Amino acid sequence: MRSFACALVRACAYALVVASVTLSTGCVEQFVIKRPPARPFDAVIVPGCPSEEDGALSLCQISRAVAATILWERGEARYFITSGAAVHSRYVEAEALAAGMAALGVPADRIYLEPNALHTDENMYNSLRIARALGLHTVAVVSSRGHAAFACRMLLDWGQACGAFAVDLDAVKARHLAVHERIDALRTPAEVEWLPLDERERRLAARTGRPKRPPSFLVYPWLGYLRLNGERWTPYTPPIPPRVTWSMRAKQLGLAVQ
Repeated sequence: MRSFACALVRACAYALVVASVTLSTGCVEQFVIKRPPARPFDAVIVPGCPSEEDGALSLCQISRAVAATILWERGEARYFITSGAAVHSRYVEAEALAAGMAALGVPADRIYLEPNALHTDENMYNSLRIARALGLHTVAVVSSRGHAAFACRMLLDWGQACGAFAVDLDAVKARHLAVHERIDALRTPAEVEWLPLDERERRLAARTGRPKRPPSFLVYPWLGYLRLNGERWTPYTPPIPPRVTWSMRAKQLGLAVQ
């Protein structure tokens, strides 16, 4: 059986090939949604990015929260799954996104939280498990164009068709000008026992008995290599998918849902 290290060398060699094939075959375009869907998606995954150091929503989080809210207003999504742990700051990304969306008008009981993911593959895999546990069948991702399509390609590996909603930056900027007072002051509680990413991954590996996760710049070419060989990567994931809405979580935290 090939060792991980040997196969990884080959994976890196394949990375440039995979990237060139992706670009030349328009892999991104096959996922991007270019016109309003005929029916709303059952679930739209909103992958996380870090909060500011003081807990304020970052520009990245605001852009995704606003874009998701626009999908809700257009009737293009039934539920949302915000995804992300407190990865690079003390604030849980899923909670920050949910708070922003709720402040903009998305019903808090329509937003489910995935608070464990540390990387994009975990965002997608964990969120997919939540969607399936809830009986939600059609799935999309909202993020920057390339990131949303990349995330959809991961979902396809696990048997889930996916549409990629690209964030419309002009629409986000226009909306933010009108609503910034509602979201700029938002804060979600910091994790008291927060640990840096490397330490969290070390402890996760010890607890699960799996090898410590390699850096993403190695994992993602590895995914492409596995795909070429008909294999699939399974990320670390909690044994039971959480089914907690922002309405439920905000009540636990003692926060008023706007």
